[in-house]
Amino acid sequence: MRPGSGNVPMRCARLRRRRYRRGFSLFGVLLGLTLAAVTIVGAVSLYNSARESANRTQALTLLNTLRANVETVYAGAPTYGNDTDLVAILDRRGGIPDGARTEEGGAVRIRHPFGGLVTVLGGPGGVTNRFRITFADVDDEVCAAMGDAYAGRTRARAGIVSLTVNGTVLNAPVTVARITANCDDGDGANDIGFTFG
Repeated sequence: MRPGSGNVPMRCARLRRRRYRRGFSLFGVLLGLTLAAVTIVGAVSLYNSARESANRTQALTLLNTLRANVETVYAGAPTYGNDTDLVAILDRRGGIPDGARTEEGGAVRIRHPFGGLVTVLGGPGGVTNRFRITFADVDDEVCAAMGDAYAGRTRARAGIVSLTVNGTVLNAPVTVARITANCDDGDGANDIGFTFG
């Protein structure tokens, strides 16, 4: 037997192990990249969901703040006007939250967290003892969530007279099913108004 001839099988075994390790390393890298991609997609999805939920909460807070401020400004007054834009009056009295107040073309505007305009109208339709707060251009889910906050409520219990969704008036108390059906306009740009009085 020649010296070193017994090492040939050992060298072959080492070479096979190296090749195996190289393949496993490539597989490990691919597996790691796949797991990282899944983690990133999940984190982005979770972030977007949390942001959407926070914006919905901010929109409802804005609605309730504007409602309370209109009632405070007009406390003791017999009417809210006749189709009167109340935004300038609220602005003069400090009744518009800073994050929602914008100035556009020299006029004060209110924007909700999703970017659309908010209008505050006294005496809508000539009924002077009521006012309406309308959120323009909200998607179907936001429209339904905002409406659901007043589902089943009545004028006696919550001061809500009606909801107006995309031009359709839903008199209080409104069911969740009617709100959802009217908020599903297909284009995701709903207008939802809340009439209080």
